[in-house]
Amino acid sequence: MSEERIQQIKIASLVVLTLSVATYAYQYARSVSQAYPTKTFTVDGDAKIETVTDVATFTASVVTEGGKNVAEIQKQNVDKMNGINAFLKEQGVEKKDLQTSQYTLVPRYNYPNCDGQSVCPPPSIAGYTLTQTLAIKVRDLERLGDILSGIVEKGANTVSGVSFTVDDENLAAKEQARSEAIAEAAKKAKIIAKAGHFRLGKIVSFYEDSGITPDPAQGGYDGMGGVAEMKAVPPVIEPGTQSDTVRVNLTYEIRH
Repeated sequence: MSEERIQQIKIASLVVLTLSVATYAYQYARSVSQAYPTKTFTVDGDAKIETVTDVATFTASVVTEGGKNVAEIQKQNVDKMNGINAFLKEQGVEKKDLQTSQYTLVPRYNYPNCDGQSVCPPPSIAGYTLTQTLAIKVRDLERLGDILSGIVEKGANTVSGVSFTVDDENLAAKEQARSEAIAEAAKKAKIIAKAGHFRLGKIVSFYEDSGITPDPAQGGYDGMGGVAEMKAVPPVIEPGTQSDTVRVNLTYEIRH
């Protein structure tokens, strides 16, 4: 084959490749344009849900201080924690709602008085402090006050971080709120279209954001001392409600 013929074939191949690339680019741009119009605008809408909370969560800690006999400290601490666990199960709290969240054993030191001494001896270990913390979830809120006071009677030194949540999401209420949010966004879109002298096209995108914001209903108390008083008068805890806001963004096509 002559050199001239080879050159003609190369040029023809290059032309075919260029046309193919151009055709693909045109088809892709056309499909993108059809899938997402260039003339659009976005509106938002929101609606709120108020749900009564039905689950309480908090932590209970047993703190045991002792000498250098770690085994004895551990036994004292475990005995109290086992008593708390048994009490909670008697109150209807299930095993799945109990979780150990902390277990720490730290030394306590004696520091010598080194005033006027050229060489100060190092501090010595005086004993150990063991802290075990249990995360607790209570689903029967009518028993919450008795449970809070009862675990202190069983040996908890500190009960804190009481907070409230909704266990089972209210799907029906959320669906209603979503419909209200979409209706609000659609109403805004019609007002904007009328003011801008254009017609609404189809919805080309939809986005939803749901943020749960519990009401501030947290508290705690130190269980050291005061056991007799708490036994006589269990704490009154108000669960309150939980706010859930559904927000939507609708993007419309603009038609003239």
